[in-house]
Amino acid sequence: MGSRTSFFISLSIHAVLFLSYYLVRNLNPENFSEQIKLSLTKGQIPSVHFSLPKSSGEGPDTSSDSGLAGTPEAEIERFKNEIHFPPEALEQRLESDCSWEVVIGSNGTARKVTTIKPCKYKVFETQFRRSVSSWKFQLPEGNIIIIPVSFRIESDE
Repeated sequence: MGSRTSFFISLSIHAVLFLSYYLVRNLNPENFSEQIKLSLTKGQIPSVHFSLPKSSGEGPDTSSDSGLAGTPEAEIERFKNEIHFPPEALEQRLESDCSWEVVIGSNGTARKVTTIKPCKYKVFETQFRRSVSSWKFQLPEGNIIIIPVSFRIESDE
């Protein structure tokens, strides 16, 4: 391929990109960074990626928990993901399975916590009660939920 042909192709690509940039920017300037991406790497063919902004053109959220949103099951999972493994139990490699019944009070707080299956070690009970005392559930007052927690140390072995 001759140098004139290469120059013409390069000029054409740049002109299309330049016009696309201004056309897209003028249509919706606040979302421009989400709509077009140009990746150039030395010695490779340039790649252009176009995409719609996340807020338009999509249906409802299809995440795995979206069908459970606002349900006791979803709240239990949200809460369980916020319980931290006590550092002192980790140092001693302690593990236990426990369960609690929680009565939801006003403003989503835990009004009453009853142990259903006691923990093997008190450190887990303390950690759970500390976590539940500061948690705000998104459930109506009077709901009763059972929260099973498995304090386990996962290893790569």
